[in-house]
Amino acid sequence: MSDASARFDPSAESEAFGYPRSAVAADLAAIAVVGVVLVAVQVLLPAATHDRLAFDHAAFAPETLFTAAYVHAGTDHLLSNLGGYVSLSLVTYLVCLHADRRAWFHRTFPALLVVLPVAVNLTSYVILETRFPGASPVSRGFSGVVAGFGGFLLVAVAVHLRRSYSRETVFFVVQFAVLLLLGELLWIYAARVTLLEGAAVTGGLALAVSGIVSRARGRTFGDDHYRQVGLDLLYVGLVLALLVWLIYGLFPADPVDHGRFTNVFAHGAGFVEGGLLAAFAFVAFRPRAGNRFE
Repeated sequence: MSDASARFDPSAESEAFGYPRSAVAADLAAIAVVGVVLVAVQVLLPAATHDRLAFDHAAFAPETLFTAAYVHAGTDHLLSNLGGYVSLSLVTYLVCLHADRRAWFHRTFPALLVVLPVAVNLTSYVILETRFPGASPVSRGFSGVVAGFGGFLLVAVAVHLRRSYSRETVFFVVQFAVLLLLGELLWIYAARVTLLEGAAVTGGLALAVSGIVSRARGRTFGDDHYRQVGLDLLYVGLVLALLVWLIYGLFPADPVDHGRFTNVFAHGAGFVEGGLLAAFAFVAFRPRAGNRFE
């Protein structure tokens, strides 16, 4: 068959990332629908309804543990969360496709939209009541869910790397990612990173890189191997850059800026609990072998 005929093969044109184009398009539409809902709630519902849907720590209406995620304090607040949601959800979805784990994304996506807001608001409520018993903030916004997609992305990268690398390599990469993000938090709130903390991050980076270079499963150490290693290092680097950007946006140096409180406790809970939800969905509901399209 000639190159031209292969290029226009209908069966080849019908797939994207190894899945039917229509299925991928439906998934992307579902991701987009959530963004449309966020905009519609902000634009179409009156301010009084926004106030009723927000989670008031003093009133503690149980239904608002969920609804608070879908209302925002203003247009700037909405756009910030919308940008984070679109970028994190799309990148996470693409990683899941490359890992042949589309069904895993299908299971985790609704859990992050429905279960995570409740878990995040409950966690935030307990922390604030314990540390600041006199405070009665009103929580609203999608940022806890955005943080959850960050946790999901980190787990998805680990799953993807496990297809080609050993458990040790995956451990090194995740270890470095955690150390890097913790180091960023120290830099944000302590305004400095000690020699010990810097050494831990540097050591984690060295282990992650050496693990990717030397511990591939089933590969010969030729030009193709090192070309793929270079691509994998670039891929991991880009994902980590996105997570660093996420942490910088979710954890401002001054959580109380111009009288507006940024709930960093909810953001931290969202990242950790989103990652745990994704890991649970992967382990507990792993698809049957060979059924990539379920």
